[in-house]
Amino acid sequence: MLMSTADADATAPDERGTCPICASDDVTHLVSGITDPLTAGDPDWVRYVGLLGLAHDRECGSCGATWNRRQRTPPGPIRLLSSDGASLALLPVLGPDSVDIPDVHSVDIELLSPTRLVRYLGRRLSRRSLLDLSAAWMQAALDVHPELTVSTVQDDEAGLAVQIIESTPFTVTIDVLVVIDPDDDLLEYDGLSFEILRSVLIDATHAAAGWVR
Repeated sequence: MLMSTADADATAPDERGTCPICASDDVTHLVSGITDPLTAGDPDWVRYVGLLGLAHDRECGSCGATWNRRQRTPPGPIRLLSSDGASLALLPVLGPDSVDIPDVHSVDIELLSPTRLVRYLGRRLSRRSLLDLSAAWMQAALDVHPELTVSTVQDDEAGLAVQIIESTPFTVTIDVLVVIDPDDDLLEYDGLSFEILRSVLIDATHAAAGWVR
């Protein structure tokens, strides 16, 4: 077997991972190098792509997404923006959480309406919740009546809940709840409901791919 040193850990069977777009575990690892498939002993989800390699090192067999596991560029914001100017945004925060806790993202949660802008700072959103949001948004973009088929995504530590409440053939209405102060004994909530194009949900699932380490 001949492979690059940087890709030497890519074949570990317990690190197959999940797709950041659709959360499927049908993920193929693309390894730079050449090998004899009869003697390599690698799982069938590892594929060698030659000495030059590719720009990405992961592919999803379910939705076709590609990404680079080792990308270190800070992720961009994830934003659901309506034509009326209302939005939910998850804004990445560079800090200890993003370095020391691999499965937690430090985020500012932003709610925007035509009359106000508020940010809830330094919330800790789990990677699992991010994957659940991505899968829910993609399903909501595709299903005929997502208000009946897509479950609410809730992250108690982040104090965030997102639900699909209505739909038309081209739009969906989402309802967002944010806990104002998660440390309070008696929790109070801020919220926003707004209509967005289904295509906006698809864009958001792709933006979420940049958050996966």
